[in-house]
Amino acid sequence: MKQVEERYISFETSKMAYRDIKNSVDTAKREGIEIGMEKGMKKGREEGRAEGKHEANTETAQRLLAMGLSAEQVAKATQLPLEIIKNLSSS
Repeated sequence: MKQVEERYISFETSKMAYRDIKNSVDTAKREGIEIGMEKGMKKGREEGRAEGKHEANTETAQRLLAMGLSAEQVAKATQLPLEIIKNLSSS
């Protein structure tokens, strides 16, 4: 009978250790996913802002060119590369 009790206690101890390890792994996964999502969202917002700023500057450059400003003036005003301004003025 003592052997059965020892085996049962050993089994229960093993089961508790497994559950502890599994819970630790599951928690680490959840935290890792949360951190990854936060980083991804932050990067996405930054890229979206940069893209929006570039698009706004491009639209402003087109309006300035239509008003007759030189490509150099428009590049200076919008902080866009002169190459982009020249491409806009030729299209």
